[in-house]
Amino acid sequence: MWNRVTGETSGMPLDGHTDDIKSIAISLDGNLIVSSSLDKTIRVWNAMTGEAFGTPLRGHTSAVNSIAISPDSKWIVSGSSDQTLRVWDLEFFTQPQSSNAPAIRFSPNPSHALSSASSFLQDLHTPIYLAPTEDGWVVGPEGRLLLWMPGSLYPAVYTPGTTLVISQADALQLDLSHFAHGMTWHECRAEGSATTL
Repeated sequence: MWNRVTGETSGMPLDGHTDDIKSIAISLDGNLIVSSSLDKTIRVWNAMTGEAFGTPLRGHTSAVNSIAISPDSKWIVSGSSDQTLRVWDLEFFTQPQSSNAPAIRFSPNPSHALSSASSFLQDLHTPIYLAPTEDGWVVGPEGRLLLWMPGSLYPAVYTPGTTLVISQADALQLDLSHFAHGMTWHECRAEGSATTL
């Protein structure tokens, strides 16, 4: 950041992306800076302190080429080489999350969240919002593998904070509310079904 009057830098560089930055946007009130990168992520920064809000926003599967903030600073819109546009709920990332919030979800509908009946979810003091890794695995606390999805579906998946996905394919909303899960295989077997997850 630069002081436009003196031409001198203002504070330390905003450091966090792991590849070239493609686009930035500044909120109308001047409080937020949003950046997008070839590293497939978006970062939200506090313009006054230079600190990043939370972890990078993940969801795109290729470079994020463009970024915009709505005039009311409620939404971010991103465009990517993965041929999708994503609309993100900015308040989701800048406001503290309620401890009663759903633990794991891939849909804008909270009723589609993963049940917190499993002991490893009950032990969490704060909710977690997970997105698939580059190889398709959704990894839970302590590196546990929760589920895998084919890469062809990933560009259309709703990820944490995403409110809309505009894609050539229909966006995929995963309903995890009846997802069988547990610490051992026998806990992952649905009643009356031979299928295990």
